[in-house]
Amino acid sequence: MDSGSEPKPPRVCRRVRSKGEPGVQYDDAVGWEVGFVSTATFWCVATGESVGPDDDLVHPHACGEGRVCFRAPVDDAG
Repeated sequence: MDSGSEPKPPRVCRRVRSKGEPGVQYDDAVGWEVGFVSTATFWCVATGESVGPDDDLVHPHACGEGRVCFRAPVDDAG
């Protein structure tokens, strides 16, 4: 039953941005793995704040498909 492939990380809203994560440009979308960087700060481009349009905190592990303001990554085929 083991397919040999690792599961893909959850999709993160394309509006999430980060400051302080090495290798991420100021205006690049953020991936789920960035949430493990303790010094990074996150904001939403829709609000310009650390809270999203739904008044919940912005973080790669929180800004997923379950939020009403979620927007799929542009390069996402799914």
